[in-house]
Amino acid sequence: MTISRWSQSQLHDSGWVRRMFMEGVRLRAEFGDDAVADLSLGQPLEVDAPIAEAFRRASQERFPGRFGYMPNLGYLDVRERAAEDVDLPGITVDSIAMTPGAAAAICIAIRTFVDPGEDIIGAAPFFAEYRLYCETAAARFIPVAVGDDLRLDLEAFASALSPRTAAVILNSPCNPSGHVLDAGELSAVAELLRHHNARHDRRVLLIVDEVYRRVIYPPHQRVEPLEFYEHTVLARSFSKDLGVAGERLGYMVLHPSMVTAETHLGLSQSFRALGFVNAPATAQRALLQLHSWDVDVAPALERRNLVMDRVRAAGLEAAEPQGGLYLWLVSPWADTLALIDELARRRVLLTPGIAFGVPSHMRLCFSAAPEKLDMGLQALEELVRERVSA
Repeated sequence: MTISRWSQSQLHDSGWVRRMFMEGVRLRAEFGDDAVADLSLGQPLEVDAPIAEAFRRASQERFPGRFGYMPNLGYLDVRERAAEDVDLPGITVDSIAMTPGAAAAICIAIRTFVDPGEDIIGAAPFFAEYRLYCETAAARFIPVAVGDDLRLDLEAFASALSPRTAAVILNSPCNPSGHVLDAGELSAVAELLRHHNARHDRRVLLIVDEVYRRVIYPPHQRVEPLEFYEHTVLARSFSKDLGVAGERLGYMVLHPSMVTAETHLGLSQSFRALGFVNAPATAQRALLQLHSWDVDVAPALERRNLVMDRVRAAGLEAAEPQGGLYLWLVSPWADTLALIDELARRRVLLTPGIAFGVPSHMRLCFSAAPEKLDMGLQALEELVRERVSA
């Protein structure tokens, strides 16, 4: 049996991230972990001891129904704690749905609020799987290129809006560019959407993916999207800040104006239709074991500064990441995929920009151990020198 035509169509562009991850698995099995620098996948930093202890205590917790089904939107006490984590007056437990990661929150929002055949606009570079999330809901993903400074191109966004537009997805800090949306950008997007809604008698949904919201580097700061536009959903995750990507835990935040009994029923139906049912029980309970969900960004900032110093010294072009765990590099070779292949032959893995809608770039994840970063950057520097001297 062959895979579906849809599956085949995804393998060329959006399958690159997972493809590089699997190449890393193969190389480590053949040459050993020490001989491979996998800088392709956004693995979090190692989990801190208090977080590991919280999961241990949660696994030992017992009460009637502890390992059974729960309400689709999650445990009430966990949702109450998540509501306290949102910086907007009026947010209550009714605005919160615990989800299996930010990805699930985005998929559930699309399934609940977007009809098949409608359009969803996203900024390019975009997280590679946004297109998949849209297409599995029979919606069409419309990428819009950002400016050279990585800020939103508002004129391009305005041109992309149409009567078919049902939603806009933004990511801050952006994976892969590291750009953090500021108040000016969010205010301008909100004004565009309000004007569009008035012209077409509809309410375009704004989905803001905040998976890296706690990994923002000074002097940049997070701005609250809910303050700018009432038809907003936030998708949050504990994957990267707490370092528990494999536990698949996050939550959705609805603007208070969107909270209705019908919305809750629609979300619950989407949980079941997509097969999520509910967020993992033990991971939810672990959140209650933590006194704070805040994290120290210093280790990630140290790695960011390390890679920025190296790429600048090598004459490579890259914007300094304002947040997140990635360096968005302009490929020093005209053929980016050829460079990716040559790096892989040297057992160094980066992700080509084609996965994010921008073939001229590459993504380097700097959450790896410093020795792996050194190995990867050294190989990249050598290839640049060889090409220049050839």
